[in-house]
Amino acid sequence: MSSIRKLASSAVLLGLFMLGGCQLENNTPGPEALSSTPVTTDPAMQKRQWDPSAALYVNDAVLTRPDYTPLQPIALPCIANAVTDTVLCLGNLCYMPAGVFLQFPWTMEVNKSLSTPSSYTLMPPLPDGPAPVSTY
Repeated sequence: MSSIRKLASSAVLLGLFMLGGCQLENNTPGPEALSSTPVTTDPAMQKRQWDPSAALYVNDAVLTRPDYTPLQPIALPCIANAVTDTVLCLGNLCYMPAGVFLQFPWTMEVNKSLSTPSSYTLMPPLPDGPAPVSTY
């Protein structure tokens, strides 16, 4: 009977120990810095009589742990991409043991998802217009 109690108390102690590591971190990134790059104007922009308004975008940056993959492939044809992806994967695998000491696992880094260029000619597609074209 005492062995069952020891086993049950060990299981409860182990469960409490595991719950102690679950913490929420509130490390949300601050607001995104505004871009001061000038926007190229076109003839339609020069004829407008109203003041331009700024478009506000949400800061969608995410704090993550390092992923130790500094080598990233670019878009290539399928056969070339298969060869390049294999070589870059082997390079990332060689970098990973040293990368743990260059970028410590407990540090946080900011990752951004998509960066929209500043433009005055961006607009949603019209209801009866052509289908939108991907800009990737």
